[in-house]
Amino acid sequence: MGNVDVDVVIRLLSLLLQRPMRKTELWRLSKLNYYSFERYLLILIERGLVAERDGLYHLTEKGTRETLAILEWLRRVLY
Repeated sequence: MGNVDVDVVIRLLSLLLQRPMRKTELWRLSKLNYYSFERYLLILIERGLVAERDGLYHLTEKGTRETLAILEWLRRVLY
């Protein structure tokens, strides 16, 4: 898997927690270059956190559960 920037992972998961998005919109909001975006999206798909359906990328049930757990942990630790 190589080096993974946790901030990028949280950013992508948080964006998809808001609503499903087309790939180009998610890429634009991610503020990543396209190569990095593709790499991270593939990682999230391979881990079963993100899936594509009808041209929209969305969190899977597992992705939603894990994202909420990460954000709750951050809230508890930082605030």
